[in-house]
Amino acid sequence: MKRRALILGTLACISWSTVFVLGRLTISRHATDPVVLGLYRFAITGLVLAAGVIALGRGRELAAFVREPMAFLLLGLTGGFAMGFFVFLALQHTHSIVVQIIMNSNPVLIAPLSLLVGERVGLGKVCGVVLGVVGCVLVLGGVSPGQVHENPHHLLGGALAALSGLAWAAYTVFGRRVVQRHGGLITTTISMLIGGGAFLVVCLVMGKGLILPWQGALSGLYLALVPTVFGFTAWYVALKDLPANVLGPLQFIVPIGGVALACVPRPLGLGEELTALMLLGGALALSGIYLSTRER
Repeated sequence: MKRRALILGTLACISWSTVFVLGRLTISRHATDPVVLGLYRFAITGLVLAAGVIALGRGRELAAFVREPMAFLLLGLTGGFAMGFFVFLALQHTHSIVVQIIMNSNPVLIAPLSLLVGERVGLGKVCGVVLGVVGCVLVLGGVSPGQVHENPHHLLGGALAALSGLAWAAYTVFGRRVVQRHGGLITTTISMLIGGGAFLVVCLVMGKGLILPWQGALSGLYLALVPTVFGFTAWYVALKDLPANVLGPLQFIVPIGGVALACVPRPLGLGEELTALMLLGGALALSGIYLSTRER
């Protein structure tokens, strides 16, 4: 059982590492609107998860939204909408290496946000937050001049990636008690349905066409089914057999694998350059994540 859990956890992390590279490829090369791509990902995810919940005979549990509408709206608008909205916009303005390192450093933001729900934050976590922030700044400043010239709104992309990480950290902190009451599957399903609905409203308000080129539609389908539906399901199944402190370190696969994929030469990949300063910043960010999330 433990071996299966490790395999599932690893596969989930590998699937998550593909999100940023595929998103960047789709947006930059196939004229895909990042907001509509987000709609495809989260709306399809919510519908597929809801169908799965109903097939399992647990459809009535989705009525939890009626009992706690504000809690689920908060989770849906942070983890189901804001996270995806900002991350896809960030991928439109800067390289995927920058976006994924900054966004995946979101655990360092969990410590200060935890203060809002009455949790204590020790000195080690504070040091982790500082290290993580410094690491992200170095990553943002370590992009080569050629890459900055290619992406003139590079700093805006970094700021959007940070907002995406903040949204996911908020989802994690404020969702803990909701998950304890309703379980991961029900909480995730409702959150994704709300997030997909929010994307639809934003697309309609902004007057965006909902039909993507076939490459964008395929990417949206992949992002919904593989890293989201499969990734989240595999992770929750693995958590049943292994404690979080054992499974958690596997998440370091996400930025490492994503950066490796981003460096694959064109035309197969993005051909992005990993500079020494970005490498140092990434190492500091990972160290900050470790310090800010470890238990005594």
